[in-house]
Amino acid sequence: MTHQWTAPKAALILALAAAPNFGFADDTHTKTAAPENHAPIGVMGDHRHKAGEYMVSLRQMNMRMEGNLHGRDKVSDSEVLAMPNQHGMPANLRVVPQKMDMRMTMLGVMYAPNDNVTLLAMLMQIDNEMTLNTYNAMTQEYAGSFSSKSAGLGDTIIGALMHCGDTQNGTWHYGLALSLPTGAIDETGRVLTPMSREGSPHYMTSRLPYPMQLGSGSYDFKPSLTYQGDWRGWRIGGQANAVLRLNDNDEDYRLGDKFELQGWAMKNLSPYASASLRLDANHQGKIDGQDSQIALPVPTAQTAFSGGTFANMSLGVNFIAQSGALRGHRLALEVSLPLHQDAHGVQMQRQESVTLGWQKAF
Repeated sequence: MTHQWTAPKAALILALAAAPNFGFADDTHTKTAAPENHAPIGVMGDHRHKAGEYMVSLRQMNMRMEGNLHGRDKVSDSEVLAMPNQHGMPANLRVVPQKMDMRMTMLGVMYAPNDNVTLLAMLMQIDNEMTLNTYNAMTQEYAGSFSSKSAGLGDTIIGALMHCGDTQNGTWHYGLALSLPTGAIDETGRVLTPMSREGSPHYMTSRLPYPMQLGSGSYDFKPSLTYQGDWRGWRIGGQANAVLRLNDNDEDYRLGDKFELQGWAMKNLSPYASASLRLDANHQGKIDGQDSQIALPVPTAQTAFSGGTFANMSLGVNFIAQSGALRGHRLALEVSLPLHQDAHGVQMQRQESVTLGWQKAF
């Protein structure tokens, strides 16, 4: 079973780590940063660095899905089984996802050659596990449950953040990044087929559906525009970003483009702690094209059942002490909860996600 961070466990670890001898260095290398100076840990590309400074970061994000939606409405297994299978045989869907756990571990590096430009790179390790029910192709009777897994390197991101203007209380920067297709899109697994009956299983090895693959397979352009500033004792920020697929991948499809808006507010709680509230909304298009090797009678293999509009609310904490042997380290936690889900077709219902992160600037 994939290991998961739970919010109480992560909060306990952070609370134990946030002793007063724990510190964090800011862009000056000498002045200790305020705990609200960085965006919530779930925001990428939120800040730049001074000339000659670099930063290392490590994040782990755990996301859980359970049950199924058709658009905005919950649907039962029997309702999913009544839907047509775009691959032809069997005529209707016969495999229904029950739950999915996704763990993403992200290692990031940032370096500023000058005060106006910060270069960045990020590597990702992805671990997916999905549990599904299979129903007999002819009788629709329950045939059994099985799990599929995929794990490995995800896509790699390289790019730069560039200063583009200041206001009286804040600053703007834009980002230009490229996602390189280093994540596999040909992951396979052992699946329980609709030829099975309860007590008489029939397995086969097949290419796993799109959400179980580790990358997009395409070169993806990732522009962003970010603002951070001060307002009435709060640190506020906002970001617009996109993921634009530049080509069809080697399996003759491309994932849908994605557009996101998010805003956050952070409040200082003490010299070494702050709390944050973040709201985000995103829209992603459907898959264009089709992998001929992904042909299972399951919603996750139907290209029309991809993308949609989603919104989340996130609560976070940052711990940054002001002195001590660990000065220059940051620990942060953010828990995200879905506010709105409008999926294209049938998709798994998103539940909570938890992001735990560490950063160190030099």
